Order: sequence, then C-alpha cells, then structure tokens
Amino acid sequence: MSSVPAAETTRNEAGFSLFEAMVALAVFSLSAVSALTLITQNVRSAIDLEARAFATMVAENVLVESRLQKILTTSDTVGKAQMGGFDFEWERRVYETGEEGLKRITVDVKQDGQKQTLIVLNGFRNE
Repeated sequence: MSSVPAAETTRNEAGFSLFEAMVALAVFSLSAVSALTLITQNVRSAIDLEARAFATMVAENVLVESRLQKILTTSDTVGKAQMGGFDFEWERRVYETGEEGLKRITVDVKQDGQKQTLIVLNGFRNE
C-alpha cells in the first residue's frame, strides 16, 4: 500500500499551474488587443466615409449655386460650409473650355484645417 494520503495526490493534479495561467492570459491579451485595434480601425473608416459623403453634398451645393448665378466669372472662389457636424473648406475654380459660352466648374472640398482633399467635383455651365 501507498503511504501518500489521497488528498495530496488529488491536490497536485487539480487546476492549472502558474505558467499555464500566464500563457492563457497572454493569449487572451493578444486576442483582445487585436480585436480592439480592428474595432478602432472600423470606427475611423466609418467616420472618414461619413465625412466624404457630406463633402460630396457640399461640393454639389456649391456647383448648383454656381449654375444658378447670373454671371459666372472665371476666377477662384473659396468658402466654408458646415454639414453633418463637420466643418469644410471648399474652393471653386471656373475655366473657359474653348467652346463659346461653355465654362467648366471644378469644386474641391476638404475638412477645415486639413490638407487632404476629400472630393473633387466637376461640372459645366452653358451661358
């Protein structure tokens, strides 16, 4: 017969060792950090897409206003607009096309204080 009590043998075999617990925590931490990074990137992408959608609306509004003006001079015009909680800067340029009475209108829109242009919209006006 064995001289080791039954309680000692079961106590040594039950549960995880400290090393096993640390490895499990490390694996969980890596997966949690990866999931949080992915969520953060998705939120940023959604905000960027929303800003581009509103920038498109701003550019369309500037283009429509340009088409409604009685006299459209070939000069650069800048302005600011707010839409959907975003502040935008826009620049409108009007060019002669070489065709009599036809002008090309280009509108660039970027977020206020940013260098990157979000949308460039082109249109034409026949006078």
